[in-house]
Amino acid sequence: ATRYATLCAMVYDMSSFWAGKNVKAVCCAMVETMKQVKFYNNLLLLTIILPAFQVAVKLAGDTGIEQSDLINASGESSKERNFAAKLPSHILNTSFHGFYEAFMFRQLERAKQYAETFYEEQSESTINMSSPMFMREFYFGLISFWIGREKCDKKWLCRGIASKHALNNLATTASTWNFENKAFLLQAEEQFSQMDFEAAGVLYEAAILSSKRHKFLSEEALANELAGYFYLDTGKKRNQYITSRKHFKSILNGVLLQKRVRCQSI
Repeated sequence: ATRYATLCAMVYDMSSFWAGKNVKAVCCAMVETMKQVKFYNNLLLLTIILPAFQVAVKLAGDTGIEQSDLINASGESSKERNFAAKLPSHILNTSFHGFYEAFMFRQLERAKQYAETFYEEQSESTINMSSPMFMREFYFGLISFWIGREKCDKKWLCRGIASKHALNNLATTASTWNFENKAFLLQAEEQFSQMDFEAAGVLYEAAILSSKRHKFLSEEALANELAGYFYLDTGKKRNQYITSRKHFKSILNGVLLQKRVRCQSI
């Protein structure tokens, strides 16, 4: 029963992280869960939760957790590393959290490296409980458009389009509430990449409003941030593309909000 409770706690922690719950609270909960995981020597659960915990700590900055607890929770023994290295699902999990972290901190080359590994490993892994499938698809799509745009690489743009189709399908057949804002944001990134700036601006606004309407605070912040990069980038590259004062206010707020909101949301 206690082992089952540990599994339930791990699933709850991972769900809380991807739902945008206060990241400091998530870190504290993960520390307690990993203590139990290590106590029962459940290496499989450890390989699932550890990459997410390491990203959460970096997003939180000052977690308020004792340094000794952080080290005990996040440190891996050689036995644990050897076990994890044999699991295709762990490689997929690590690469996903790697490109997610790099994306959040705008580290293009690092994001590209992890995203390439993730793409290659997808066919090798069957079960992965580290994050919802649609979140992996969503962030892989955002990163693919970013890489494709910055590197002028059609291969990555095609990968982004494939992710966009997947989220569009979920928005129309599964749940408008959960997926509409994500589909709009991927559409906006696609139009940005294709240099249809007028359509992109409309879609970024739609993504922001949909996130707000459906109460996805962290994704509203993300949409604001990506819209901010869009307006800054297009304003820099095309002098005739002039944004309004309202848009520039959104830029300044958006770039900071996504980093801040995870530490303030409930």
